[in-house]
Amino acid sequence: MKKKLQKKPFIFISISIIVLGIIVTTIFSIVLMFKNSSSKNKGYSFYTIQKEPDYLFKGTVTANTTTDYTKNTALGELSKIDVIDGQKVNIGDILLTYTSSSDDLSSQEFEVKNSKNNLSNAKSDLLEITNKDVTLRSKLSKVKDNVEKQEITNQIEINNDAWKTAQRAVTAAELVLDQAQNSLNNKIEHQTVSVTSKTAGTVVMGTDSETSPLLSIVSQDTFVQGEVSEYDYDILKINDSVNIETVDLKRKVTGKISYISPVPEKTNDTSSFSIYKFKVNLDDSLQNGYTVQIHLPNTNLYIPKSAVKSGSVYVKDGNTIKKVKVQTKDSDGRLQIESGVKVGDKLIKEATNYVNRS
Repeated sequence: MKKKLQKKPFIFISISIIVLGIIVTTIFSIVLMFKNSSSKNKGYSFYTIQKEPDYLFKGTVTANTTTDYTKNTALGELSKIDVIDGQKVNIGDILLTYTSSSDDLSSQEFEVKNSKNNLSNAKSDLLEITNKDVTLRSKLSKVKDNVEKQEITNQIEINNDAWKTAQRAVTAAELVLDQAQNSLNNKIEHQTVSVTSKTAGTVVMGTDSETSPLLSIVSQDTFVQGEVSEYDYDILKINDSVNIETVDLKRKVTGKISYISPVPEKTNDTSSFSIYKFKVNLDDSLQNGYTVQIHLPNTNLYIPKSAVKSGSVYVKDGNTIKKVKVQTKDSDGRLQIESGVKVGDKLIKEATNYVNRS
């Protein structure tokens, strides 16, 4: 019984030593693996792929439409301006009111009187010729001499031609009178003429000079007129999405490029490069006249040439390094990425120094 009790501590100690050995071996293996894994990254400098800054262009917010209204004396005398500066109007709202002048009416009334007088004279001439025809025919019925009869017959024929001419004169005079009367009636009916707005927008009063309209209607819908130099011209593409930012940074809206001028602006500037206009349609309106910055996202990605080895780069993924195939092209002394890696990836900067120890 005593011997059995003496053997138990020995067995316990043996088992403890074995378990401890297993634990130490496991810990040593883990540390060795971590050390080997870490040693792969030790001594290498990394390059993190960054998003390139946006392309920036200057722009001005412009109204989609501006409709000018000048004074029209053909409509009469301007008697009233029915709107004020800054007023919002819709299509069909009255902007200006004209009144026909009394001189216009007096002139047309004179035309009517003159036409009536001409018609009266034409009718008198016709009546006189008609009476002469009656007299000649009465005389013809009483004459017995053949020679005299022939003479009167000839006079009747001549008078008949004159009657036809007089009848045509009466018809023409009646037509002239009808036209003059209709014109007078029309002027009386339209003595007041209203000019209405062709578009919806905001009223901007002018100066009523030879070079300025009486007023303009500026639409509330706007677009951005941008400028690009010849050096960046090829960067822009129709339908490119852009971000618009006001200079005070209070408003940011999105939009798309809808037009790029193929012709440079004419300018008196002596600069050595050309400027082209382009148009951005906005997803939300901005205040007309604002100066804005146009941000065109730069989607190009660049890496150092030294990061590429035999068409591949070495990307840090946690505590490991992965070999990744990339497609690149030369661009201004740098390598532009076409495929394989993305923004945020960390690459070994000097790929030729990397040795795969796995």
